[in-house]
Parts: sequence; structure tokens; C-alpha cells
Amino acid sequence: MSESGVAPKGANRQRGYMGYLSVLAASALFGSVFTVAKVPLESIDPLALSAVIYIVSGLSLIPFARASFRLDRRELYYMALITVFGAVGAPVLLLHGLQQTSASDASILTNGEVLFTIILSSVFFGERPHGRAGLIAVALVIVGLFMATTDMEFSDTIIAFNAGNVMILSSMFLWAIDNNLSRKLTTFSAISPAKIAMIKSLAGGLVILAITGSGRQVGALEQIDATLWLVIVGLAVAGFGGALLFFLEGIKRIGTIKTMSVFSTTPIFGIAIAALALGESISAFQVVATGLIIFGILLVSRR
Repeated sequence: MSESGVAPKGANRQRGYMGYLSVLAASALFGSVFTVAKVPLESIDPLALSAVIYIVSGLSLIPFARASFRLDRRELYYMALITVFGAVGAPVLLLHGLQQTSASDASILTNGEVLFTIILSSVFFGERPHGRAGLIAVALVIVGLFMATTDMEFSDTIIAFNAGNVMILSSMFLWAIDNNLSRKLTTFSAISPAKIAMIKSLAGGLVILAITGSGRQVGALEQIDATLWLVIVGLAVAGFGGALLFFLEGIKRIGTIKTMSVFSTTPIFGIAIAALALGESISAFQVVATGLIIFGILLVSRR
């Protein structure tokens, strides 16, 4: 800080760069979730899987939080809401939805999180894209993302909006609420993104586990072999815990609108991961879409 109490321009610029890098890391990690989660969902109940994923991800974040669980009354209120929306309702709906729809359709529907977050941020927190250029930038990102995830081909399920699709859209809306509440919490509290992610994950996982404990789903976890446990732990630590930590760090550094614009590249990372791991081809539509998204991100990031 300078003597006047204002951060130097270089420090602000570095803070911005770190924010964008954090969100890109979150996008890459979360982009792998829709494919990887299909593996354990073949044999594990979504409710039980949600509990395990969030407890493991919460435990993995403890070294990064380096803080106590103490919260004042206002912080506790926001953390309770964040946990209910983002760590209980959203993941349960997402994993149940993934059981009833394809990974590609799920990727398309995750675009809803960007739209819902921006709409809620504009209505309740007054954080709007800057002028007509900002609105055009957001539109370009959404159009590019739509092209990349659909390849301009539509399955019957995406048109019909079956139960799985409705669940995934609903989970995106709950995460949009979570995003804005998390942003609000970081504006008045010194609580770190790591601490928010840790408490949210552990509390959400324990709540889901309590709900699951009365059924037979927990017993099924005893039958999981070591290889599948590695998949689940990797999914929890990287796809959820790591992605959440980087995402919240981005919101704190560059705000909700810019964070969501960058985070909308998640399906692009998913496509790249699928191409490298599964040998899937990349279409011309996806190349054009990538260009639109990058241009939109640059445009929305202008001050």
C-alpha cells in the first residue's frame, strides 16, 4: 500500500492477473467433472456420492484455510445459506441429473449458471456488465459456449427437457445464488476463500451424510474397490475442492461478472480433456466458439 492508503497500479494489475488465472484453473478442474463423475455414478447412489465428495474436498482444503471455524453471527448466517444452496442442494441435483441425461447435454445446461449468476448479480447487487460493450461481451461468451458444447447438433433430450435436464438447470440456479452470496460475504468479511470453501464443503457433506445415513446408500460405500476410491478422491479434491477454492479466489479478486465470464470456458476445457484422454475430435464449430469466447472475455474485462 502507498502512504495514501491506495494500492499501487502494479499491485492492482497483479491482483487482476491472479484472479483470472485462478478462475481459469477452476474452469479446467471443473470441466473434468461431468465425464469423471459418470464412473462412480454407475454403482453409487448420487446422495451418498455427494456426501463423500464434499467431505473429502472439505478435508483437503483444511491446510489452505489455516483458520479456525469461528464465525461471527453475520458470517454464520451467510455460510449457512451458502452451504444449503451450494453444498447440499446444487451437488445433489447435479449428480441425480447426470444419472438421467448425457454428459454433453449436461455441459450445455451448465451455461445456465453464467446467465443466472449475472442476472442475480445485476438485480440484487448492482454489479452489471459495463455498458453495451459489456452486454455484447457476455452474449459472445454465451453464444461461443453454446456452439462449443453443442457443435450445433441437438439431441432429443435437450429439446424435451427431461427430468435430468431440469435437475441440472435447477442446480445451476442454486450455484448462481451461492456465487452471489459468496461474493457478498467476501465484501464485508475478512474470511478467506479457502475458509469459505472448507467450511461449506465439510458442512454440506456432513448434512448430506446425515440424510443418507438412514438409508442403505452408506452401506454401498463399503463395496467400493481401491481404484474407484482413487477416482472419487481425485474428483473430490481436484474437481470440486480445488475448483471451488480457485473460483472463490477469482470472485474475491475480479468480481462476479468477470469471474463468470472466464468460468464460462469450463466446457472448452472439458472438450480439450476429452480430446486428449478419449481421442475425441475437435470440430470447426468448437474452434470458432473458442475464438468468440476468448474475444468476449477480453471485451468484458475492459474497464
